[in-house]
Formats: sequence, structure tokens, C-alpha cells
Amino acid sequence: MICYTISDLEGLLVDLLPETSTFDFIVNTDYYIGNSLYILSYVFLILLIAQGVNFIQVLKNFKIHLIVLLSLNIWLVYVLQVIVTPTTMYGGEFFLELIYNVVMLLLLSVALLNYFYKDNKKALYLFLGTMCIVFSEVVDVAYIYMAHRHLLVLLSTTLTLLAFFFFCRQAELLDVKKDGMYV
Repeated sequence: MICYTISDLEGLLVDLLPETSTFDFIVNTDYYIGNSLYILSYVFLILLIAQGVNFIQVLKNFKIHLIVLLSLNIWLVYVLQVIVTPTTMYGGEFFLELIYNVVMLLLLSVALLNYFYKDNKKALYLFLGTMCIVFSEVVDVAYIYMAHRHLLVLLSTTLTLLAFFFFCRQAELLDVKKDGMYV
């Protein structure tokens, strides 16, 4: 939450700067720092979710799910990169976007596998929150790289708020096992 919030606040502060060549360095730096902080926040969330999952059991019980998920993730990363490639001017931007998209989809996959593994309300809320965050990011890609429509900003913001609602709801629940199974 801290990394995500710092990145959002940094973005707000940079948006308040006047558009002059004096601040170009700050705006360019904001892109790298802000996205790196988002990536870091998603990595922390992945680690938080993954620590409650027995991946050996997941590999044993969800082979088909993993193959489909991996195939879907590869295709989605490819599509997202095709969208952002024409506007990324430097190699650093391309690789940052690639890492961002891979981490974002890895987060969604880990949250889904966590839900499959635990099959409880807490894991469901965590998955729904993660899904809202990822959909929000995809809508942001559409806004930034395809069409500057205010409806996309509204949709992205709504999905982000909904994600935090689900994260808060799941935080209130206990992740307990009953007869060796999560409930």
C-alpha cells in the first residue's frame, strides 16, 4: 500500500507542475519512479498472497489450469506490448512496460491460484480485488496509448476503488482451515 500510495502522490504532484522544459527531467523521472513503485507494490502483494499457497499442491492439482493461465498470460503480455510499443521511444520504457505487464498478470494468476487452492471467501475477495486492479491497469493502457476518453479515466478510478474495497473486506476475514481445508 505504501509504494502504491507514494507513486500515486508523486503522479499528482508532477501533474501540478507547469509544462515547461525546466521540469521535463522531473516528468521523465516520474515515469520510471512511479511505475517502479507500482511494480514493487504488486511484487509485495504477490509475495503476500504466495506465502499462503502450497505450490506443490497447486502443481499437482491444477495442471490444466496452469497451462491455460500461462498461455493466456503470454498472449495478454504480447497484446499489451503491441499496444504500447509504437509509443515507447526508448528501450528502457519498453522493458519497464514489459516488466510491469508481466508482474501485473503474475499477480492476477497468483491470486486466482490462491482462490483455487483455498476456495474461501477471503481468497475470493483477494482475487476480486486483484482482478479489479488488473482491469484498471488495462483500462489505463487503453486511455494512455489508444484513446484519451474521460470515461476510461472514470472506469479505471472506479475499478481501483472497488479493488481497495475488496482488499479491505478480505482483511477483515480470517484465513482458517477446517478439517485440513481452508474455509
